[in-house]
Amino acid sequence: MQLLGNTVLIKLDPESNKTKSGVLFKPEGACEDVLRTGVVVDVGPGKYLTDDTMARQPMDVKVGDGVVFVKFVATHTETAKGIREYLKEDEALLQLSDIMLVFDHGNPPEFGQ
Repeated sequence: MQLLGNTVLIKLDPESNKTKSGVLFKPEGACEDVLRTGVVVDVGPGKYLTDDTMARQPMDVKVGDGVVFVKFVATHTETAKGIREYLKEDEALLQLSDIMLVFDHGNPPEFGQ
């Protein structure tokens, strides 16, 4: 599989309903968390710029980066549902513009949702 344009392949971090300190932040039956984290597995070459140089826009993420994105972008859109059969269960395919934050994957942020 070869990624095109601004596409990014993410390995999803396991979802948790506790903070690192063990405090429960999502009671059973509550609405799903909106933000999701993962690590970048593969990155497309970037989209072509609109000039005639055939240059590409640089990608803002690289393999190994931790990322934060809106969970529903990766799982609930029609495009995401259509490509699920080609991805592993713990992977998601995103556009670069869907990523909201890049962080050191060894030190993930905590969200008080």
